[in-house]
Amino acid sequence: MNHTTEQCYCTECREETQHVVILVRKESAFADEPNQKRREFWAGVVKGWFLGPFIASMDEFSRHLVCEKCGHKEIQD
Repeated sequence: MNHTTEQCYCTECREETQHVVILVRKESAFADEPNQKRREFWAGVVKGWFLGPFIASMDEFSRHLVCEKCGHKEIQD
């Protein structure tokens, strides 16, 4: 889990405040299926081939923004 801070608009505070940005790995689309690792590997190869390696890897994370002032949490997929 990785986190940084950035200036964003908070809908609860209704002003620009500091937010902690946390990257959280999304659950696998192949969870609890036979050959899960193999399917994840091939899906990653195809995504990386069509989209490029950086975009394909960032597609596996969601951004969680937490306001430092009020604690409001917003999830961006």
